[in-house]
Amino acid sequence: MKKFDYYQPKSLREAYGLMEKQKGEARYIAGGTDIIWRVKQGLIQADALISLRGIEGLDGIRLNGHLTLGSMVLFRTVERSADLARACPSLAQAVSVLANPQVRNIATIGGNLCNGAPSADCAPPLMALEAVLTLEGPGGKREVPIGAFFKGPGETCMDKTEVLTQITIPEMAADSGAVFLKKGRVSQDISIVNAAALLVMEGKVCRKCRLVVGAVAPVPLRLTDVEKMVEGQEVGPELLDRVGNRVEQAVSPITDVRSTEEYRRALSAALVKRAIQQAHRRALKR
Repeated sequence: MKKFDYYQPKSLREAYGLMEKQKGEARYIAGGTDIIWRVKQGLIQADALISLRGIEGLDGIRLNGHLTLGSMVLFRTVERSADLARACPSLAQAVSVLANPQVRNIATIGGNLCNGAPSADCAPPLMALEAVLTLEGPGGKREVPIGAFFKGPGETCMDKTEVLTQITIPEMAADSGAVFLKKGRVSQDISIVNAAALLVMEGKVCRKCRLVVGAVAPVPLRLTDVEKMVEGQEVGPELLDRVGNRVEQAVSPITDVRSTEEYRRALSAALVKRAIQQAHRRALKR
């Protein structure tokens, strides 16, 4: 393993200064559960790692209508937050089945997104909830809809000098339901497929639908064509059958050590249909 320097700045300004000193050849590190493994495997070459753990203001959860999460919030903190469970039940579901308790004690929500993994469990619920990400760097601050954040496997829209500082989730509408589902080879495994749904109902008719699947495309995939099929309709068996057929056509999975392309395609349809059904039930109970 290549030797590297390790820094623990106390402010974002100090972190930016260190990155500029390293001429972009350093990497920011959050919980470190993924990047340290990649460095050891030689998949990432970095002259230095700059830890964000000691920077104040990146680890809070604030609920004021909308929900704001600091990027350095630990999964364990998310898992234990009653406010978050009420405001964003699908995100709470995703975190509760992510990896194992040891990982959730040190991994962060921002790190899960910044890895750019197509299978990242936090991405589908946040995309369905239309979260907005705040990115900050030496050049200032900008806000990016999460749907525009992912660019490819392991790639995001972030500049090397930028830090993801917070995630803002709009308040869920009345008569809405949100759900996250995943399937791995075994419990606590990386997703073979994951899926999230948000439904806003108006009586028996779906007024708004957001559907996202992960691990079946180069980036977490929003199913906009399928959403249009559901909106303005009553949720029932005939609609769900058509949804399943369209999902199988929309995804572009691969065969790897975890699953075959054929199984992922069929599983995507099954999970999306199930997520719609469960989100529909939740919406009717609110």
